[in-house]
Amino acid sequence: MENWKAVLYMLAFGQGMLLSISLIVRGIKKERASIFLGIILFVLALEILNAWGIQVRYHKASYAIPFWNFQSYLLLPLSLWFFAKLTTERDYVFKKRYALLFAPILLELTIRSLWRTYARSTNRSLPSLLDIPVWFFFTEILPIIGMCIVLSVYGRKLFAFQSAWKGLGFALKSGDYFRLYGFFTFLLILTLLWIAGVVFKWPVFAGVEALLTICLFGLGYIGYLSPTFFNLPTLPKPKVAEKPDFLHYDDLAELKKLHAAFHQDSLHIQSKLTLEELASQLHLPPRYVSYLINTHCASNFNNFVNGFRVEEVIRKLGDPKEQHKTVLALAFEAGFNSKSTFNQVFRQHTGKSPSQYLLVQK
Repeated sequence: MENWKAVLYMLAFGQGMLLSISLIVRGIKKERASIFLGIILFVLALEILNAWGIQVRYHKASYAIPFWNFQSYLLLPLSLWFFAKLTTERDYVFKKRYALLFAPILLELTIRSLWRTYARSTNRSLPSLLDIPVWFFFTEILPIIGMCIVLSVYGRKLFAFQSAWKGLGFALKSGDYFRLYGFFTFLLILTLLWIAGVVFKWPVFAGVEALLTICLFGLGYIGYLSPTFFNLPTLPKPKVAEKPDFLHYDDLAELKKLHAAFHQDSLHIQSKLTLEELASQLHLPPRYVSYLINTHCASNFNNFVNGFRVEEVIRKLGDPKEQHKTVLALAFEAGFNSKSTFNQVFRQHTGKSPSQYLLVQK
């Protein structure tokens, strides 16, 4: 049984490292958020490798390579902070000077390596660095405090994103909630176990091992299938608009009529629907309808209508009565007038291509 655990830990470590490297490379080339997700997985992969080392008593071997000296828990809150900023804030840019925030981590790794090198070269039995209160606080307690702060900020950002997404007229399904909160929930549970083990000295190490093993395999599968799975769809950037001279209109009442025109009357299935035609249907001036969409829906006319079309396609993809139709046929029925436009809009609203979405659903 113990040998099986060691093999499982090594497989999970390999899975995590491969995904970590691929994400970091991807981030360097294009998507910066992937760099920090890769760093988080790198730290977690080293943690499961540490569990493997304990299982097979590798740490005490004379030939052991001290990989644990290259692991810093301080990487977790810092990397999660930048991952959260890059995935929830539309125009956020990681600037080169922000790299200086990682300097204390380099200092930690340097001191740890020098401490071990000095002990081996002098054959002296030095105390563990963790027995030094200042070091213990800096490397164990401070990362926990950081994770608690960052997770609270990240959670609020995700909830705000969920509210904004619903405000655009999109209905979130169970898969959408997992995409939105899955990674956050995993890190939250991990942090709670971390607190229980380090602060309260509870015997939770086995639980941490199991959680990391399961999640590294799960994240590995998701990462290979869809590397941008946890990247949130881009919300349309709201336009700054002043209310036109239509003070006698009740915005909330007219907004309900606007949404009803799509939810109930399905105006979006008209492939050449224009702002003027929508305004005529609502018996409102076009400029006022544009104001409602810009201000209250944080969108423009085209994105607003296309959002309903995408939801129409997604709804029919899950309807057994529509399974005999192709995705493109459903797109045309929903109001799209070309394949390229549909693919572009679908990716913009869901973060995945139609084929990737279907693969995940299956």
